[in-house]
Amino acid sequence: MDKLSLVKEQQRKNILKQWQQIVNRQLIERSIQTKLLQTDVWQQAQTIGLTISKGVEWDTEPLINIAWQQGKRVVIPKSNPQDHSMSFHHYQAGDRLKKVWADIWEPLTSDVSIIEKNNIDLMIVPGIVFSKNGLRIGYGGGFYDRYLQDFTGDTVSLAADFQIVDTINGEKHDKPVDILIANFGKIYCKHT
Repeated sequence: MDKLSLVKEQQRKNILKQWQQIVNRQLIERSIQTKLLQTDVWQQAQTIGLTISKGVEWDTEPLINIAWQQGKRVVIPKSNPQDHSMSFHHYQAGDRLKKVWADIWEPLTSDVSIIEKNNIDLMIVPGIVFSKNGLRIGYGGGFYDRYLQDFTGDTVSLAADFQIVDTINGEKHDKPVDILIANFGKIYCKHT
């Protein structure tokens, strides 16, 4: 493992440890979700891509339910661990999911249709550690960095204050998100 990878792994471990120890989780989670729902990018989006949360991640189920109530189309990823690619599939109430590698819930692809990335307005990008310029450290597979390389919709990540660090040493392939929604407010990361 090279020096940059070791630094990222240490940042990932430190934040995951803090995440597991927070005591006011529901308060932080509601604050982040409320701030997201108030953004123009959420309100204007018709199709929203997000993951089914796992482990310590911020719960995405309330966001999925609100999106459905608001008449939005929800799409969730299916990943291919062999080539680290992803596709997003239409997800509706009652659709069957299966738990795959790394405890990720994914759609049964025989049940749901693929939605092309140019038809996704807003992507909620998961991560563990974030910098104020939108770089992120996820779980290390690079799935989202690959998928987002030619994605033209808006990208948002959800983070608590303890997940935001001063710097992340990015690599050439890293794709920063446009906006960080944190429990204390929004950070606009887009370089325009």
